[in-house]
Amino acid sequence: MTKFIGIDIGGTGTRLVVTNERHQVLQEFKTLTSSFSAHSNAESISLLNQWIVSNVLDLETIEAVGIGSTGPVNLISGEINNPDTLPQFLGVDLAGELSKLINRDVWIDNDANAAGLSEAILGAGKDYSSVLCITIGTGLGVSLFKDRKPIRGLDGQHPEGGHIAIPGISAPCYCGLDACWEMSASRLALAEIAKSKSELFLIDGRSDFSKFSEGTWREFGYRIADGLITHLVISRPEVVVICGSIIDQWDSFQSHLIARLKSHRGFGEIKNIQPSSIGDLSGAIGATMLARLKIGKGAHPK
Repeated sequence: MTKFIGIDIGGTGTRLVVTNERHQVLQEFKTLTSSFSAHSNAESISLLNQWIVSNVLDLETIEAVGIGSTGPVNLISGEINNPDTLPQFLGVDLAGELSKLINRDVWIDNDANAAGLSEAILGAGKDYSSVLCITIGTGLGVSLFKDRKPIRGLDGQHPEGGHIAIPGISAPCYCGLDACWEMSASRLALAEIAKSKSELFLIDGRSDFSKFSEGTWREFGYRIADGLITHLVISRPEVVVICGSIIDQWDSFQSHLIARLKSHRGFGEIKNIQPSSIGDLSGAIGATMLARLKIGKGAHPK
């Protein structure tokens, strides 16, 4: 049986799945991304490799590995360039180094592209030729697909669509913007909205969403819409898919998101906004597709 490993590396958590040729999940694991932090990049990569080897059964049956990582990910060099979110892998060709350790081909791309790929092929976007995917977790990522293939920037790199300016809000970001969409509409931003309203309570270190008021969800939905409208009027996709770890709260902010979009001129007939049908495994399953379809930056064991 041909199998693939998919790894979704986020700012907070990392997920791994093993799938077969029919995209069925055979194994699933998760851990904190900080568990790979060490004194050097080499040690961090070694910890990632150890986590894979210690958990995946029948490693000899794995054909290739795919990684969807929070970016930016340089698709020419394979380097991850995010000192704020992934300092343990900063400036490292993660796919190349892991390929040497695990002795398999490894493909890497932005995590938003991995999540969007799974939605475009298997999920909520599978019946459409053009799909815009918004991935909301610790950060916020954007990916665009035409006929199930990712749309790149003119230089061949993944466009960092989460880092666009949003007027009328203070949301300074490591990217340099004082009002960045990612910093205003991510899961972390939602927690800040709740905190400002004295509604932030934690359960096992995670926000207790049941304490959030309608006003908090309204503001969050509006903030998502205020950035999304820019992508809608530029790319005009047939469907928008919202995915990421926030998707389990879709019913709480959906109506506010749609209402805000309808208030924008230019929204027009683009009203097809769907939640992920794959759930919080969309990134990891999409990562297996990177390996299967050889998308992103590939590395081969030497």
